[in-house]
Amino acid sequence: MKKTFVWVLIIFFLAVFLRFYKLGEIPNGLYQDETAIGYNAYSILQTGKDEHGVSWPLYFKSFGDYKLPVYIYLTAISVKLFGLNEWAVRFPSALFGTLTVVVMYFFVNKLFKTNIAIFSALLLAINPWHLHYSRATFEVTIALFFLMLGAYLLPRKFLVGTLCFIIAFYSYNLTRLLAPLLYFLCLWVYKLKPKPSVYIVSFILLLPFFITLFKAGGAGSATGTFIFTSASVQAPLLEFRSYLLSMPFNKLFFNQLFSTVWLYLQNVVRYFSVEFFFLTGSPHGNHGIGNVGQFYLFELPLMLLGFRIHPLLLGWAVVTIAVAALTREAPHATRSFFLLFPLIIFSALGLVKIFKTRYKYLFVVFIAYTLVYYFSSYYFRFPVFYAKQWRSADKEVSLYLKSVESDYDRIIIDKEAGLVYTSILFYQKRIEESIKRAPDDSEGFSEVTSFGKYEFKEIKDSDYTSPGTLIITTKNDIAAIKEFFYPERPVVISIKQQLAQYPTTETAYVAIASQK
Repeated sequence: MKKTFVWVLIIFFLAVFLRFYKLGEIPNGLYQDETAIGYNAYSILQTGKDEHGVSWPLYFKSFGDYKLPVYIYLTAISVKLFGLNEWAVRFPSALFGTLTVVVMYFFVNKLFKTNIAIFSALLLAINPWHLHYSRATFEVTIALFFLMLGAYLLPRKFLVGTLCFIIAFYSYNLTRLLAPLLYFLCLWVYKLKPKPSVYIVSFILLLPFFITLFKAGGAGSATGTFIFTSASVQAPLLEFRSYLLSMPFNKLFFNQLFSTVWLYLQNVVRYFSVEFFFLTGSPHGNHGIGNVGQFYLFELPLMLLGFRIHPLLLGWAVVTIAVAALTREAPHATRSFFLLFPLIIFSALGLVKIFKTRYKYLFVVFIAYTLVYYFSSYYFRFPVFYAKQWRSADKEVSLYLKSVESDYDRIIIDKEAGLVYTSILFYQKRIEESIKRAPDDSEGFSEVTSFGKYEFKEIKDSDYTSPGTLIITTKNDIAAIKEFFYPERPVVISIKQQLAQYPTTETAYVAIASQK
């Protein structure tokens, strides 16, 4: 028992270290969702309103979606404690990511043996997917914690477990569909029957969702995500059918329903991608580091060895894939994040089997090299190679604008430059009530056009000669008064059979003062 406690303690401190070490520095910069969450949390803290002036909202209107409340209100607490900075915005993810490792141990200890629980907690503590999402502002990190905690508590503290599922329900958009399905899966597996009091409490807590179901942020907010309602998904399907208008039985075999179902089945198969899970990971620059899978390569044989037809684990995986496949961009690292729970356990079961064979020492060497490769990639290559995706120069340019703002009558931000208004407001720690927006688009979202002296627009030639104007752009064909750069990185190219290596520095922004 004492030995087990020591191992659990070691794994806990390892999880803390890996999630909090250089948390504010790596990833290198805050991407737009992070500054949006941080700024709205700061606005709530200072004024009780979000950036749109809505008091204590249930849904936070943001970039192309509505963010759910749990992460933002938790961030308001961390901002209160630590100030408005990168560390505070990522603190909830790192905290709940660490606690998920603890929950994993206790949960698996009830499902299997203690050694399986220790290996499961250890593998989750060092897992690339979970580490990456625990070290940045991802709502799914908190959602996974509450789903796992709820599933663990249901047979022991039924009402508390139910409350955890409800918190997960309000944590991430997809969990509004996923949380109820996993909840009923747990009821079926555990053979539990809720008491009437649980129904009453649940209904009261879910009442805000039901009231806003058909309002902005409700069910309609997901129309651009699901494959059967997303115009960007349906467009190529319609184009394909257009080639077959003269074909007999065209409407029978290639109607919208059949085409969408076929796409759904393709999405399901994509979630069995070896490349995605074990080789290169997500192609999205903010969802991975590009040269390592969502899991380590050594976990592929472990999962195959450890796979079991366990009703909860298998059901959890099936439900997650079934729901994630309903959305576009499959496989998607964020929407399928909940696969971590069953797959880590399968991996731990396989690891126990491997350690009982004569190949265990060879496998330890394989594991050691994989870990060195990943952490070298994460701490040295990733912050430099993906600096642009993480908007590493936004802080410097925002603080520069704050220092020179009084010297100009207008500050124009080139729309093509990619500098978003929430980054400026976040880094300048500025509560702005003069924000003006364009009319809502077809999805109900609008772009910020100006606030204070700042304007967000396409640059015209006349802007360069407008008196008292400072322009932030990426076009450096005009003499700049200041330049902002991404970190210097090495480039290696092959010219026939010769290799050439040289350093390069990419310009992030240039500041141009108008010529009078």
